[in-house]
Amino acid sequence: MSDELLEFYASEALTCPRRIYFRLKGYPEKWPEFVRVRLNQGVKTHNVLGEILSKQFGFELEKHIVLRSSRLGFEIHGRIDAYRDFPIEIKGKTSLPRLPYEYHLAQLNIYLRWAESEYGYLYYVKLHENPHRVLKWIDFSSFPIVKGKNFKAFEIPYDEKLFKETIKQFYIVKKHYEKDKPPEGWRNYMCKFCPYYYICYGNNGYEL
Repeated sequence: MSDELLEFYASEALTCPRRIYFRLKGYPEKWPEFVRVRLNQGVKTHNVLGEILSKQFGFELEKHIVLRSSRLGFEIHGRIDAYRDFPIEIKGKTSLPRLPYEYHLAQLNIYLRWAESEYGYLYYVKLHENPHRVLKWIDFSSFPIVKGKNFKAFEIPYDEKLFKETIKQFYIVKKHYEKDKPPEGWRNYMCKFCPYYYICYGNNGYEL
């Protein structure tokens, strides 16, 4: 393992370190059924909005990127939802946030670092079984600033401090991985959405 770089995902940036650890150790994912429904709706939303960004604005979809550090012993892989001169990250949510979530900012920030872009965009779209019904009301006239009901767009500048914080967290998880010792988890409302909930809380929902 000494010559092999540990592989993190950009989508794991500043997320629960315990969840990242379990994924690295190969524990099977067990998604709650209600989360599966949301994931499927999210895929549909990405596909519909991605098609618009590709056909109308010439963006490349699902752009694979890698940031590598042999010195730190790990690399970060990611897939930018839409990329041209800057990255766009699409997030489907059951309710739209007033401000972007920190871990979404950290993920986009990795893409900004890779692209050497000064800014990128976070698009939050309200989840729906039929995303066409949501996206048909979106105004693209001021693209990349996009407006509409059930839609929020944020222009995000690159943040060097946030990138260093992200790298530090990945490195801490790496050290726990090497010691076979799980790091502390978030233990908050996000746990019920996690595919490793069953490890931390057991099948009956009691904390282990």
